[in-house]
Amino acid sequence: MTYEVREATAADRAGIRRLLRDLHGDDADGTTLPEIRQQARTFVAGENEIVGLLVATFVDYGHEPYGVVEELVVDPASRGSGTGAALLAQCRSWLGALGAEVVFVSAVDEEAAEFYLHAGFTRCTGPWLWATAGQPA
Repeated sequence: MTYEVREATAADRAGIRRLLRDLHGDDADGTTLPEIRQQARTFVAGENEIVGLLVATFVDYGHEPYGVVEELVVDPASRGSGTGAALLAQCRSWLGALGAEVVFVSAVDEEAAEFYLHAGFTRCTGPWLWATAGQPA
């Protein structure tokens, strides 16, 4: 059987809540879907020259709002100066003010992982999978 796939509307709320309750239990009762609050912000550090960049996203669909550090990079000559920590602190403050309960990040190497661990992040494991966007299923 083939079903129509479409963007959700407010009329779909009861069905969405029923399916999310199956996935999350009673915690799904507070969901705001199909309304989703999403935001992104880019933070930079530097005066005459930009030496650091952090891109973050925030997602809230009424069930455990969260943030993601998408990109964080500091110019090699400025590493170790506290620039990355300052960018991360500003980002976490912004996400916290929006109500994010947790912030996720993916570290590309052990040096980056150590930076995040020192900043209070914890290693996690889980069922993470990925695919290339735009490819047929």
